[in-house]
Amino acid sequence: MKKIETRIATALAAALLLTAQGAAAQSHPEQEERPNKPGFFRQLGSSLKDAGQQMVGVKPTQGGANASADGGAIYVAVSGAGKLPGLFKQDNHQQAQLGKLDWPRVALTYTEWGTTLPCWTVEARIWTSASASTTETFRTCANAALTETDDLGDSAELNTSALWKGRDTLMGVRVPPSKPNTGATRSSGPTPPSQPFVVNVSRPGVSDKAVQVALRVAWVSGFIQTADIYPGASGLLTPFKDGRMWIAGFKPEGNRDR
Repeated sequence: MKKIETRIATALAAALLLTAQGAAAQSHPEQEERPNKPGFFRQLGSSLKDAGQQMVGVKPTQGGANASADGGAIYVAVSGAGKLPGLFKQDNHQQAQLGKLDWPRVALTYTEWGTTLPCWTVEARIWTSASASTTETFRTCANAALTETDDLGDSAELNTSALWKGRDTLMGVRVPPSKPNTGATRSSGPTPPSQPFVVNVSRPGVSDKAVQVALRVAWVSGFIQTADIYPGASGLLTPFKDGRMWIAGFKPEGNRDR
């Protein structure tokens, strides 16, 4: 009989202990462990102020407009009309994502380039129709920060994970077979190659840096936007099929690796 009473008392004590622990946990939620989410969110701030920025894979910049200083400038005009910045921002971006817009188009030719060169010189031929185009030359740095102003009016910078998603988005662009393209042949337009940002380069590092530079150009022109590089409500990225910008090639005399 005593053994049964002892067991009952032990069970009651254990139940009371669990109840007390549960109450303590509820009264001190700050003591609960919070999982460290990997990848897209890891590099972001944890304050409540930054919550909206975290959802789009951005982090607050330090120094506002000067935040690109460490990585270099994203666009420095050399010559030409300077039409490239914001060129695509007035477009219906949903239609652009689906590849339903034809103009304007931009062919990028690297006129000064190299794996050891932090900032490349780029010539952009901007086509507004099949027969009308203008050119401009500028410099952009492969490590320049990609920034935007969020809905709170704060300046925000894409984190490393978002940058990789942007790069992969460009690499995945394919011109639909139903649209005119030049196949594997590259030119300054007006018709794009079938794979706009996949260049046939055997020299180590050149192809990767070419895409990094192209991503900066795509960003500053509005060709690619925040919505293109983070998942929507379904958890999937919206397919990006806009073939209106492409890498046209490299000027041999601009090679700085020699």
